[in-house]
Amino acid sequence: MPAESPTRFVMVPARRSNEPTARKRARRILNALFLAAALSVVAVFFTLAKGTSKPDLSAVDPKGRDLAYTAAVNFLSGAYQAVPRANTLNTDDLAKAAPNLLSGQDSAPLQYQSLSWVGFTPERFGSAKAGFTEFEVHHFLVVLPNSSSSSSPTPAPGSPGNGAPRAKKTSPAQRTGSPAGQPGAAGAPSGTPGAAPTAGSSAAPNASPSPSPSPTTSNDVAQAPASNVLKLDVPLVITPQGPRLSAAPTFSVWTGGSGAPAGVGDYTNFNGLTTDVSEQVKTQVGAWAKAYVNGDATSLLALTGDQNSHHHYVGLSGFTLPDSPAAVQIMSAIKADKGQLVVRARVLLARSPSGGTVSGTNGTNQFVTFADFDLLVGAPAGAQPPILAWGPAGSAAELEPYSNALNS
Repeated sequence: MPAESPTRFVMVPARRSNEPTARKRARRILNALFLAAALSVVAVFFTLAKGTSKPDLSAVDPKGRDLAYTAAVNFLSGAYQAVPRANTLNTDDLAKAAPNLLSGQDSAPLQYQSLSWVGFTPERFGSAKAGFTEFEVHHFLVVLPNSSSSSSPTPAPGSPGNGAPRAKKTSPAQRTGSPAGQPGAAGAPSGTPGAAPTAGSSAAPNASPSPSPSPTTSNDVAQAPASNVLKLDVPLVITPQGPRLSAAPTFSVWTGGSGAPAGVGDYTNFNGLTTDVSEQVKTQVGAWAKAYVNGDATSLLALTGDQNSHHHYVGLSGFTLPDSPAAVQIMSAIKADKGQLVVRARVLLARSPSGGTVSGTNGTNQFVTFADFDLLVGAPAGAQPPILAWGPAGSAAELEPYSNALNS
């Protein structure tokens, strides 16, 4: 008998799988395939959603801002639109408006207080088949003189001006709350424990008549757009040669200043953190207001308690704190980290025109307005709580001790 080959394999038949086991394996494979398909659909959905979100224009540089501003100035001054234009716009026709309608007289310039660019809207008109035309509509706010100030000088047509819409002021008589003291001024705290001081807290060395603010509207009524503020829209077409004025600018209603009151802006919605302030805090807030408004750098440094010899502080210049019981008001106070307080203070600012006096006894009206500040107050239970930092109302989250310091 021949010898058996060492490379010969012995074949052993495999055990056949029964039918139930095969079905289980098939179901597992199908489930895995369905799961993979579902995940791929979700991934595609999120990709499409992210790609079709509204674009952020904050970092987009408009191509025709300078041209739009020039066209706006020309429009307000009644001047000829000597700017790059679209072929379809005849600027000679625009220039005929005044002579044709005013018996040959030239148009008078529109008197306004300020002209401010407030943004633009990119437009794309057309279709993939017919092609697209790119536009930019630039928006400006034009502040017209108030009827009460129509006799005051206004910028010459074409100058941007330095005016701005003025907010209506609330009469001190309509506010109630706790006084905020100044050095030498006393006042009793009001309100219940744990409640925030409310508007109307005031401090001043003497009780002289306070300004007479304009009436306010009801808290539950939406204010109409300001009648002395207009929106000016300047349309441009974007061409391969650059932006071009595509049509005559137009006025529209500015709706940004309308709407019913909403929201809480003085932090009093943090109910568990609102608190009263001590007489010492009121006195320090009053002293800070006087030093800041008068630009008293020495007093500001002392009020902060800053021991860094390289630090100094600066205040306003050319303003005065009027001698009025409503000159400094504490609107609210809340507890902050490290035992500190965030105090909302309302300060009355006055500034005289050139050649006038602060008292206004020479017959020249002075500029008077309220300004709101957030103050970071340290050691509120101490004898002289330091005013560690300050900023405009709404900046409390950014206030850090001595953050207003300038290095010498």
